[in-house]
Amino acid sequence: MAKREWNGSARIWGGILGGAVVLAVLLALAVQNFTARPAGPAQESSMGSESSSLSSGSSSEEESSSQTESGDSSEESSESSSQAEKTDKITITQPGEYAGIDPMKQVVIRTGEVTIRDMTITGDLFIMDEVTGDVTLELEGKNELTGGNSGANGEKGISSSGKGKLTIQGKEGSSLSTTGGSGTQGGSFGICATSGKLDLVDATVTATGGVGGGGSGISANDEVNIKNSKLTAKGGGQLHPGEDTSKGGGTGISVYKEGKLVVGEGSEVIAIGGDYKTVKKSAQGGAGISVSFNGSCEVQKGGKLTAIGGNAESKSGVATGGDALNGMGGGIVSSGETTLIGGNAKSGSGKATGGNASFYDGNSNQVTVKGGTTTALGGKAEGADGKATNGSSIKTSRSGKIGLSVETGGTLVTAMPGERDGKGNGIIGNVEIKTDGGKIEEVENAKVVKKEDGSITVTGDLVGIKQDGHSYELTATVEPTCTTPGKRVYTCTTKDHEGETYEEIISDALGHHFVNGVCTRCGAPESNGGSSAVTLTVTGAGAYETSIADGRYIIAVPAETAVLSGCLGNLKELKAQGVNTLVFRTQLRETALNIDSMLSLGVDDTLFTLTHSGESAELTVGGFAHNELLH
Repeated sequence: MAKREWNGSARIWGGILGGAVVLAVLLALAVQNFTARPAGPAQESSMGSESSSLSSGSSSEEESSSQTESGDSSEESSESSSQAEKTDKITITQPGEYAGIDPMKQVVIRTGEVTIRDMTITGDLFIMDEVTGDVTLELEGKNELTGGNSGANGEKGISSSGKGKLTIQGKEGSSLSTTGGSGTQGGSFGICATSGKLDLVDATVTATGGVGGGGSGISANDEVNIKNSKLTAKGGGQLHPGEDTSKGGGTGISVYKEGKLVVGEGSEVIAIGGDYKTVKKSAQGGAGISVSFNGSCEVQKGGKLTAIGGNAESKSGVATGGDALNGMGGGIVSSGETTLIGGNAKSGSGKATGGNASFYDGNSNQVTVKGGTTTALGGKAEGADGKATNGSSIKTSRSGKIGLSVETGGTLVTAMPGERDGKGNGIIGNVEIKTDGGKIEEVENAKVVKKEDGSITVTGDLVGIKQDGHSYELTATVEPTCTTPGKRVYTCTTKDHEGETYEEIISDALGHHFVNGVCTRCGAPESNGGSSAVTLTVTGAGAYETSIADGRYIIAVPAETAVLSGCLGNLKELKAQGVNTLVFRTQLRETALNIDSMLSLGVDDTLFTLTHSGESAELTVGGFAHNELLH
């Protein structure tokens, strides 16, 4: 791929507009001390003209190098050339790799595939709609695009206004940060896809809305597909936090019309609403994700979505935390791991309402948990006595009605920020609930825990569960022992079923930990019940562990060489306990023996020996080799 480079000492400016996607950057008017490059064979430039066209596709590396030397020949000629050849617009019409574009007022890219490398672009964005094809923006290195601060709402970081698709594709180690500018009335979008689709492929992208009124990190009217990528989208906040205005924080991701946010396998999306703080006026936190009209959200298996509403604070006015997910369209379908956290609200003397994990306005919404775990935590409210209401996990408007379905393999956790006080916790409004084989868990005293890798989890005390149309309260938690699994015991509270119990296995039995023939956990001697003449014996290690899980009796030895011996009667006793497979595990080898196959080789007192030596294994039964049974 041919390459063009423009070297200068001022800020680097650029923009992108291509095919169905037109990206433009209006650069600052006051520019000093940059080195303009004379036009090459593929570069059309006219002194004092409104635009020049740049093409990297037909220039050789030798020509590019020659142009660099020419442009840097002397400081005097550099300044003269700079002033003479500065134009209002640069247009790139051929694919290529572009790095270090010198400050020009506007850069437009109109081609199918362009690579940008280590570009810092800061300026006024101008949106055009001239072509309808697709464009791919390939990333190399660290790239930063910032919209200018002009007009009512500032300029967009990236704008795509055509009918085609914009693909932002990253290479290893690359990243893109794009930020909307601010204006007299508010902030603009980090990325705006007015018409066409937006795909992120193998990319690391941060999109932030402009400040002032709170611009969205991403705004789209069509599909936004996240493929094996990490996206962080943040709504803008205030230009001056604490100023007495009534505007709210921006939305992390806004999807309108027929738009759809799809978080694919291997992808992680974090959407955060902007915070807002006032003195006397109302304060409203921005939504993490907003879907309107027929918009929707999908988290596929292997995908991860975290949406957090913005916080709101007012000294004396009303404070309302932002919803993590605010829906007026198709709702959300999750087969992956989804966490929705409403924003917190605080008011010194006014009313405070925590943001909802998810709020739906309308009758067409559907919330479906197909698999994985979806956790919904309402925001916490702090206000004057009697004026604080925590956010809900799922809430509908007064006129709205939605369907909630939790399918087999899926779990919905409705977490509450505090004790159950009847002030907005849990599932509120007209919600038709179908568990459909899945389950709904109710957690109180929930806390948000942020890990070192940036991921967020919600912890708390489990108090109840809904399954198969019945509601249960947690009445007992049984810790696991060496021989019994850990479990929770729930008691049904549904009419005509009161007192019925439901048990949930939460952990396997610990298994014995034998040292010198005695279990260090429970003190039991090393024996399987004692009816056989010979018990299972491990030699070659002073300590080992046993456990039973899913019909498997597992003996784990922290050594490379060890011998397991016993008689078939021992295996018959294990089979009576529901075991069908004996597993012998050392550091370099694991062997599984089918108990029925073993029992077919002899009577109860028939001896067997299983020897592990490094990665090899040998089995004898009744003195004869039977390695065909090794698995």
